[in-house]
Amino acid sequence: MVKIFVTGDNHIGKKYNRYPEVKEILIQSRFDSLKNMVIKAEEESCDLFIITGDLFDSINSIKVSDVKRVVDILSMFTGNVIVLPGNHDYYTGDEKVWDNFKKCLLSIDNNITLITEFKTYKFEVGEDNVVFYPAFCQSKHSKKNNLDWIKHSKINEYDGINIGIAHGALKGVTPDINEDYFLMSESELSGIPVDIWLLGHTHIPYPNDLKEDEDTKGYKVFNPGTHEQTDLSNNTEGNGFIISIEKNNNISKVLARKFISGHVRYYNINLKVNPDSDNALSKALYEVTNIIDDYSIIRIIISGSVKHEEYINKEEIYRECLGRFLTYEKEDTELSEEITVDKIRNEFAETSFTAKFMEGLITNPTELQMAYQLIQKCKE
Repeated sequence: MVKIFVTGDNHIGKKYNRYPEVKEILIQSRFDSLKNMVIKAEEESCDLFIITGDLFDSINSIKVSDVKRVVDILSMFTGNVIVLPGNHDYYTGDEKVWDNFKKCLLSIDNNITLITEFKTYKFEVGEDNVVFYPAFCQSKHSKKNNLDWIKHSKINEYDGINIGIAHGALKGVTPDINEDYFLMSESELSGIPVDIWLLGHTHIPYPNDLKEDEDTKGYKVFNPGTHEQTDLSNNTEGNGFIISIEKNNNISKVLARKFISGHVRYYNINLKVNPDSDNALSKALYEVTNIIDDYSIIRIIISGSVKHEEYINKEEIYRECLGRFLTYEKEDTELSEEITVDKIRNEFAETSFTAKFMEGLITNPTELQMAYQLIQKCKE
């Protein structure tokens, strides 16, 4: 049996310029999560640690010190480490990041293999022979995937455990409207007689129903997703996969489970508030965030209306309710102060048409708010 820890889309070197106040924390967390995966792989006695592309966020802007940190972390693994270039850290032979990576490898003892050729890579793992068929990236975009050489290879099903490893979009799973990201289909992959496929590029895990504490069988194509959530548009815990393959008489038995590796979480929240109490805003904020860990980034869009006191103190309420998170963003242009009879009479003459018109809408808060906003615009 061969046991594999697979990860991908680690994007070491991501700048996080959107969050200058916590960017160093976010940068460090990507290293910490990578290290924790290596530690987990060791604890699980994995034979192989495989990175399915985009270990680095770019080919030219990664600091040498960060490359060395990555190499040092990966070299902690006592089995074989396989690194596939993705579309962000593609390989042609001229990329600065891979030049520095190779130099760092020369300075230490390691079992790290960087995939740089479209050929088979063979490893002995215990009594098993493991053969890798890689489809790495040589550019950031491509209308064509790199599976052709594998399709034309004579894959000996009896020669050991055959593993395809590729970076690119998976049809029906990855958003790729213009088909610019080495698009593959599951039927295309299944038509190649390898035992499993390990993919990178999609930042969410596929399959998405693997459990942490129980092995799942029945899958052949795996994409672990990013090991640490990258941004607000990427809804994932941050995962790696632990996969076991046993092959007897040309019959493969594949078992898989996930490992939650991420630390930082990002949340997009839509919140509508009704002025049904004096603390409606703070209560609503608490209810939607109380189960969220402090080590998170929150973006919250708030609409509705609140009573006068909460409206004038809303910034203080945001700080009190959201200040415990790493950072937060709020959009509250659709949040307004509750329109009451007293407010109308304070702003408009009681006998005026405007006051009477608005008071007539007092039982319909939505139309009242629209009328009030329109009147305010006319006054401007």
